[in-house]
Amino acid sequence: MPRLVARPATAADYEHFARLFVELGTGNPVLPRDRWEGALARDTLFFERDGEVVAYAYVQPLRGVGYVRHIVVAPSHRGRGVGGDVMRAVAAHLRGRGCTRWCLNVKPDNTAAVRLYRSLGMEHAYVLTTFQLAWDAVARLPRPFHRVAARPAQPSDDAALEAAFAMPSGQIAEARGRGGLVLLCLVDPAAPDAAPLGFASFDPFLPGAFPFRVAAPELAAPLLDAIRPHTPRAPEALLVTVEDDDTLVALLRDAGATVQLVGAHFRGEIPDVG
Repeated sequence: MPRLVARPATAADYEHFARLFVELGTGNPVLPRDRWEGALARDTLFFERDGEVVAYAYVQPLRGVGYVRHIVVAPSHRGRGVGGDVMRAVAAHLRGRGCTRWCLNVKPDNTAAVRLYRSLGMEHAYVLTTFQLAWDAVARLPRPFHRVAARPAQPSDDAALEAAFAMPSGQIAEARGRGGLVLLCLVDPAAPDAAPLGFASFDPFLPGAFPFRVAAPELAAPLLDAIRPHTPRAPEALLVTVEDDDTLVALLRDAGATVQLVGAHFRGEIPDVG
């Protein structure tokens, strides 16, 4: 079988991205060309066989951890080992960028992908749930008894936020560097040196928040209140992705949020594929 060839994305690859992105099945809209070129293309690899683009991978090399955001194989080339070849190429790419660990999200019922990721040393870490949350449902969420405040997350906040919410080091800086996102930090104004109470990376295009992390479920409402003014239009709902927080998942369900997607977070050491 002809060899799979990996190459960096170019601006001319946007149509390939748009065609393949929908195969992820997330329900999210395809990014416009300018946003893709500015935010994703630099960290995207395309894979060709006999000159035909058959797959792509969007990966974020962070500080020692590679976050594999998209792995997509064209439907006509599935079942031929392309996914394994792509993942091994991604492993080599991330090792070359100084990463020793990697992580990704996958639909739990994608058994072929789960089997592949396990074969590469990844293990299931937690569940994440993406909700469609109507703004009127926010009014039904509980509120904290003490005052909290939201403000833009500054680079000086990153280490504390990533430590408080077990996020990969460098994830917030990477989001800031892509542009177009609103990064918010929730704090206790009476205790400015205390650990942060919440964090959201909000994409007005979707509109949606991921990551969306709070130290306690009742802090979700004030963080959502802080997001709302940054929505450029008046949608009836926004997307909120909750990671590894069963209590908050139950709270949002009870408030009337609907589940759009359930995923499994896998992570592990990057194998030596050389």
